[in-house]
Amino acid sequence: MKLNEIEQRLHTLWQEKRSPRIGAPPTDIEKPIDAAETCVTTRIFDEASCVVHDGIVPHEQGKTRWIEITGLSDSDGIARILRSLGLSDLSIAEVFQTDQRPKSLITDTDVLTFLRIPTKRLPFRSQQLALFLGDGFVLTLRETADGCFDPIHARLSAGKGRIRSGAGYLTYALVDAVLDLWFPLIEAYGDRMEELELIILEQSTEDAVKELHLLKRDMLGIRRAIWPLRDALSGFLKDGTPHVEVWMHPYFRDCVDHAFQALDMVEVYREVAQGLIDLHLSTLSNKMNEVMKLLAIISTIFIPMTFITGLYGMNFDRASPWNLPELGWRFGYEYALGLMLGSAGIMVFVFYRLGWLTRRRPPPDDLP
Repeated sequence: MKLNEIEQRLHTLWQEKRSPRIGAPPTDIEKPIDAAETCVTTRIFDEASCVVHDGIVPHEQGKTRWIEITGLSDSDGIARILRSLGLSDLSIAEVFQTDQRPKSLITDTDVLTFLRIPTKRLPFRSQQLALFLGDGFVLTLRETADGCFDPIHARLSAGKGRIRSGAGYLTYALVDAVLDLWFPLIEAYGDRMEELELIILEQSTEDAVKELHLLKRDMLGIRRAIWPLRDALSGFLKDGTPHVEVWMHPYFRDCVDHAFQALDMVEVYREVAQGLIDLHLSTLSNKMNEVMKLLAIISTIFIPMTFITGLYGMNFDRASPWNLPELGWRFGYEYALGLMLGSAGIMVFVFYRLGWLTRRRPPPDDLP
């Protein structure tokens, strides 16, 4: 990832943050600025058939309705549908607040659940899913139509298994489909971290480290979306939850296990990201140590040469036999140069024998 792409990504994240209106009534509906066009589809099914209708249609005796709404642009029309199904004004206002924490609101007659659906691999993006389970119907409300429920559509059309057994099992199937979307996303982050590990080991560029910090930030966002799922899904396991029969509890318990598994993967990759950051710092430290070591070797080699040069640079009287007799020799200059080169060669040989001038090679693979 290039530096300008990273800056654009940070700018996008900053733009996505919105602050709610201060002092507004809790029942006010605040439609998102970039709300997609609203589309309503109703599927009426029983064990024998499944019929798809555009828009909302009345309930039929002995059958189950799945009202699928995508897009929040028609806030008034959506609010009318939700009120007709018995949802309170406060809950309707929460549906349009697309930054809801995953949770379940259970009453005596219905269950309203908020979940997060990942919509993009890298970088991480998600949308809110509001799932309303009532008497003989299931309503799902998403910000955009991204095809995440296409497998459920196919299963309903085929009619295989228990998918047509009722609203409670359909709710489980929808929740399970949402959870399955998180695993490819988390694995994509793991693959990208492996690529960044190789980049850091080879060259340790600043762009790779910045991208690594962004990946770690995304993992934090994924953790915030998955962590509350445990409490949100645990409500379906309680006795007396409306429209959830006892035989469905193992299925919802399996969803809770999947949520724990995804959360464990997130924690592992967060630790991997921190480890890669430490690896980058360690690599920089090792490179700095190599540079300092090379400079120290060069300085050490020149120390005796500087000493010899300074020694023969002392201007003593040559009349005394004890005052640098080499200054009067015919080959005194060559003698001094040879002495300096010899001392430097001895030191280079000693450093080589100590392994300071060569990189240590790893042991052969056949050694124990």
